[in-house]
Amino acid sequence: MVSLRSRSRILPYLVFASFISFISINLTASAASSNRPADLATAPIAGSITAAATGAADGEAKSSAPVRGTVADPTGAIVPNAEINLVDSSGAVKATLHSDGEGNFQILAPLGDYTLVVSEAGFDTVKTIVKLAPQAAPMLHIVLPISTMATTVNVNAGNSVDLTATDANSDTSVLSATDLKSLPIFDNDYSTAMSAFLDAGTEGTGGAGLLVDGVEANSATVSASAVQEVRINEDPYSAQYYWPGRGQMEIITRSATDHYHGEFNFFFRDSVLNAQTALAASKPFEQRRVYEGHLTGPIPHSKSSGFLFSFNRAEEDLDSVVFATEAQTPDNPTGIFQANVPAPTRETDLSARASHQFGDKNSAYAQYTYHSWDAKNQGVGGQALASAGYENQYHENDAIFHIDSTLSPVLLNQLSIVAEQDRGQNQNADEAPQVSVAGDFVGGSAQNDSTSTEYNFRLNDTVTWINGHHTVKIGANVPHFSRRVFDDNTNNLGTYTFAPTLASDGVTVLASALQNYANNLPSAFTENSGQSHFVYHQQELGAFIQDQWKVSPVFSITPGVRYDWQNFLAQDRLSFSPRVSFAWVLNQNTKTVVRGGGGVYYDRFGGSPLLDLARYENGARRSVNVSLDPSTLPASGCVPILECTTVSDAPANLVRMQSGASVPYQIQYGLSIERGFGKSATGVISTYSVKGDHRFRSIDINAPTPESDYTERPDPDYGRIREMQAEGTFIGNGLDVSFRGTVNKYFTGFGRYTWSHFESNQEGIGWFPQNQYDPNAEWANSSWDRRNRLGMYAIFNRESVANLAVGVFANSGQPWSILTGADPYGDDLFNARPDGVARNTESLPSYVDLDLRWGHDWHLTNSKQDESPRVGFSAGAFNILNHENISGVDQVESSSSYGEPTTASPSRRIQLAMRFEF
Repeated sequence: MVSLRSRSRILPYLVFASFISFISINLTASAASSNRPADLATAPIAGSITAAATGAADGEAKSSAPVRGTVADPTGAIVPNAEINLVDSSGAVKATLHSDGEGNFQILAPLGDYTLVVSEAGFDTVKTIVKLAPQAAPMLHIVLPISTMATTVNVNAGNSVDLTATDANSDTSVLSATDLKSLPIFDNDYSTAMSAFLDAGTEGTGGAGLLVDGVEANSATVSASAVQEVRINEDPYSAQYYWPGRGQMEIITRSATDHYHGEFNFFFRDSVLNAQTALAASKPFEQRRVYEGHLTGPIPHSKSSGFLFSFNRAEEDLDSVVFATEAQTPDNPTGIFQANVPAPTRETDLSARASHQFGDKNSAYAQYTYHSWDAKNQGVGGQALASAGYENQYHENDAIFHIDSTLSPVLLNQLSIVAEQDRGQNQNADEAPQVSVAGDFVGGSAQNDSTSTEYNFRLNDTVTWINGHHTVKIGANVPHFSRRVFDDNTNNLGTYTFAPTLASDGVTVLASALQNYANNLPSAFTENSGQSHFVYHQQELGAFIQDQWKVSPVFSITPGVRYDWQNFLAQDRLSFSPRVSFAWVLNQNTKTVVRGGGGVYYDRFGGSPLLDLARYENGARRSVNVSLDPSTLPASGCVPILECTTVSDAPANLVRMQSGASVPYQIQYGLSIERGFGKSATGVISTYSVKGDHRFRSIDINAPTPESDYTERPDPDYGRIREMQAEGTFIGNGLDVSFRGTVNKYFTGFGRYTWSHFESNQEGIGWFPQNQYDPNAEWANSSWDRRNRLGMYAIFNRESVANLAVGVFANSGQPWSILTGADPYGDDLFNARPDGVARNTESLPSYVDLDLRWGHDWHLTNSKQDESPRVGFSAGAFNILNHENISGVDQVESSSSYGEPTTASPSRRIQLAMRFEF
């Protein structure tokens, strides 16, 4: 009998064989079609054209390499169906075409100097001077201004971007649709890949920001092949955005096209091709199958209408690696416990968009997006045993409406409305009290049963007005206007914490945590009960105005101000964020530009603090902590806890907001200089500083007092009273060296090296200091303080079958703190460090990852146009050096495995892929 796992391994190969058969049939048909007349076999596609010199005999005119480009408006939105004329030096029009539904165009013409004239209703004409040479020219980026003044831009194998524009910042990490097809992107997960270029020190409490087509989102609303571009740090000091540029990712999706186009991808991985995983006793099983693609084109019988459909199905069967410590026995003298625990996941994404052009001035689209996620044994791995796992299910439905309106020749309005509904559920793998043995293992149960539901409304409206040398943007957005429901059954059966027993010197170990566990002598017990159904609301809104003022042809300045409000801190209504940036072109020919700017950025928190207040501010959800001293407990132990105390008699915990708390903010400012080099590349050196004030941290204002030797709380009627206080701060400085573009015909890519240093006295709104009466003594390196970070994607010989794409990532190790595992302050937090030891004094080993990919596309017809049918195959190797990247260690000093690795990133993995595109 064939096992299920064997069947799952065989199925992808059958799919692959079927795909090969399909390709063979098409290749045969393609060969037969070569007997057709040339005009049928190689008919040009929409948005591309070949121009021959007037009056020249065949073969007399020498053709250049294709000239490709994209037409966009000042906001970055693509402009489909723009008229494009290629005019020679005599004024004769040598070719006429229109940009396709994605704003793209392509021209092949004889060598020489030309003027590319691009026009579209509602925009002014742009005349771009281009020199066609035998070498492949870089992509042109034509920006059509909403202005009454015609614009002429000189181009020398580059693009038409105004170097003084704020969004022309070359210190931007950009992943294009072409890059996504060519680079070693693991599992086609571009958002995770690009997150390496985000700066954790500039992110807010809720993490990095994500914008999809200019609107905040939980995730991308289309599959990977339907993404046009991904950008980070495009306009770092713009008042239009809530986050600093280094702390947000923007995804631009494809538009529906006026001709049929599709792409279908299949990705496959299997553990038989992987190297042995660090910390695993045997190679963990893994197989991943990803089916992804999109289809776009005109809607039949509906003039000026198009559709875009995309899908993604990811099926992964993998094992999580457990590396924990148990009691030493003759059969296991080391006490090391290793296991591979199955943790399969299934993910489905579907989206459907219908768009329509209403005359020359208005266009709109409506889109539905569905996302589903199902994962088992989540939370398992490292010191977390299989019994501590849980199943997670998540479903999201989005309805998106977007309207672009040219209100006048100088006025553009873009409106987006999003309605979201999502539901997430966690279910314990085992139903039992959780057991946490400090520094050794976590088991028993996840105690994570819960269900969350959200109904959210988002709105984003931006008006762009161009008046002479001024480009003014005014906008408002509502990222969250939501009603949330949370059914909380977490920790219903309680959690036992077993800690070491230390002597009065705080160093000598009288009994280890494992010994206390073996003797049923816990140091603490926590339990939740009472109300479980909670309804709360999250409301956030913002507005901005900014003016990009082109003072001269070589200098522009962009002042702006933003206002944000949130119901979490509704009493603070003064969250105005002034921001300014400038660009000064030192040398137009070498594209040498100095840029600088700065601004204020207020923080947002997500829904977690609001939920904590809903549950615990008035004790509706009863949470209790029972502190125990193992040295005074009966020899028979206290498991179950009722053997020693009555939990219902324990005082309840509360959560409060500090009275008069201000909204946290950070001030960020920086300076950069950029210069063009090579064929069309730009190098940038930039420096920045950031300071955060009124940062939130949590303090137990009812912690046991020093006068009582940390044994008695000031108010015995309550347990822990967690107060969220806006009293923390952090500072940081950074230096970036980056490049982006085509260096020569052999090398294209983008990369960034960052040196940075951050210090703080807090780690976020849910973080507690070790001593509640001395929180400011926590000043130390921040947990995100990684001094050196390197990230680069590049491809060699992109157009050749002998191509090679590379991903290089290397970071200094993440800081970590030494813990005693004990509770000398009596607050049940178990976060104490040895005397005189600061936070984050230790660091993990450095992270090193080298990824390689080879791939090539074969055309299935005689036509070699970009959108002719073709099939592609690729093979990628990730962490090809098989470097052991440790991601976690045992932090408890009294543990037998102290300082030893407990988790590690995956070893070398091989990924195979194929693609069909037309």
